[in-house]
Amino acid sequence: MIRTFTAPDAPHIAELVAALNAEEGYDRRTAADAAALCDAFLGPQALGRLLLAGEPARGYLTLHPSFETEIGARGAYMGDLYVAPEHRRQGLGRALVAAAVRQVRSEGGSFLWWTALPKNPGGLAFYAALGAKSEAVRACALTHAAFNALAEDA
Repeated sequence: MIRTFTAPDAPHIAELVAALNAEEGYDRRTAADAAALCDAFLGPQALGRLLLAGEPARGYLTLHPSFETEIGARGAYMGDLYVAPEHRRQGLGRALVAAAVRQVRSEGGSFLWWTALPKNPGGLAFYAALGAKSEAVRACALTHAAFNALAEDA
């Protein structure tokens, strides 16, 4: 049921990524396209893993290696967890997270962390049901013009 992303999956996963952006109220036009997904998750320069649920994929999870100095341990960051609305409440999200945890553990890791939008009560309830501990943190990001301005700052 859970499998690893391959290049032929890219167009369909790009559609799921755009659907996630739309659900969260972001501009669908800025979502990763098939080429960007292949560049980020396949080949020698891969930034992490992309796990898929189903054939064709009904959901996906992005996984990126991490190290937490607070506990001195390897683990991973889950960037996205998305299951298409018509396939929710069938165990796909749980299967994706469980596969991610097994992958991280097999690589010597001992944690998985992620962020969640406060306006996503269904997702927050799902995470709580998994046993996830919520912390009051604020996610910060440098993007677009601010990212470029800082990169160019002498």
